[in-house]
Amino acid sequence: MLVLTRKRSEMIQIGDSVVIKVIETGNRSVKIGIEAPDNVRVLRAELFGTPGPRHPLTVFLQRRRAEKLGGVRMEDGG
Repeated sequence: MLVLTRKRSEMIQIGDSVVIKVIETGNRSVKIGIEAPDNVRVLRAELFGTPGPRHPLTVFLQRRRAEKLGGVRMEDGG
């Protein structure tokens, strides 16, 4: 996982078409803006409930880690 520190109005580009901009920072929160093409799904993890082994974010992270550890492919859990 890449961890970055950004100030208000600073941006991060992901690939060729996704830009994340820090809109506002506060004591306990950060407001971000995400620009992405219509075909890119942007999901908030809390919409899927409590993270567990079948949570979409958990599955995504497990696949990413497996790929980084040598291309091991994990089965779809369902």
